Order: sequence, then C-alpha cells, then structure tokens
Amino acid sequence: MGKEKLTFLRIVEAIESAIGPLILVIIFGDVFMQVISRIIPGNAISWTVELGEIMLGALIWFGISSGVKSNSHVGFDLVVRAVNQKWKKYLGIWNILVFLVYLVLLGAFTVQLLQYYQKLDSKSTILRVSMFYVRLPILLGCIMTSIRLIFKLVNVIRGKELMYESSSETVSLQ
Repeated sequence: MGKEKLTFLRIVEAIESAIGPLILVIIFGDVFMQVISRIIPGNAISWTVELGEIMLGALIWFGISSGVKSNSHVGFDLVVRAVNQKWKKYLGIWNILVFLVYLVLLGAFTVQLLQYYQKLDSKSTILRVSMFYVRLPILLGCIMTSIRLIFKLVNVIRGKELMYESSSETVSLQ
C-alpha cells in the first residue's frame, strides 16, 4: 500500500504542478491582452473577459487541493487553539469528514450538471466553449481535494500528522 499511496499522490501533485502554472500563464496573457486592447480606443476584445472568468474558476478549484496539501485552507484556528491536542485531533477528523461529505455532494451534483450540459449541448456566450469543459474543473477539484483529504484523514487517525499543530514560530516583520 505504501508504494501505491506514493504513486497516487505523485500523480495528483504532478497534475497540480502542471495545471496550476499553466492556468496562471493563460490568465496573465488574457489580462494583458484585455488591458492592451482597452488602451487602444475601439479595440476592446470581448472574449478576454469570458476567458478570464473561466480560467479563474479553474484556478480556484485546482488551488483548493493545493491548499489542503499545505494546510493553508480556511479553518477555525481561533476556536481550536483553546482545546488540548487530543480534542484537536477529534476536531480535525470532524473537519476533514465534513469537508469530504461536502465535496462528495458537490461532486455528485456537478456530475448531474455536466450531464445536463452535454445533453443540451450548452456553450458559453462569447467563446462558444462547451459548458461541460467550463464546469469540469469543479469535478476535478472535488476529486483531487477528496484524495488529499482521505490521505490526510488516514495520517491523522494513525497519528502521523497533527491537526491544528501549535506552532512556536511567530510572525515578524524583519
């Protein structure tokens, strides 16, 4: 199981490390074209706004999985700091389970939505891209984040990873 786990996580990380920067480059190029086209009177490119919206949504959904990896996702640190480490573990497990349930439900609803888009052959307004591909990052983000959360849950239960680890480091402005 150890090798399979490492290989599976490496695949997820490879996808994140390839897609995230690519999306950022596309967004940068899109915004650059948008700014340049608006500087020149009468030459605004209308599709750049739609492409930016699509790419920003994709970046958010792929970024959620990265946030789980680095523990930089939104949490209730203020509430959790007041309890001992044993309760932090239980709260962490609860947090992961609630997040997993949410992602599974969202993923299931997204599958239904994607099927609906395919059935109706829905397309975006300006670029005429299939809405299936516009919304597909939601499902992929749910899957990748769920994979990370499952591995995190197993590590927390086994005691290999601490939840809400109290850090002795302080933030300074040096």
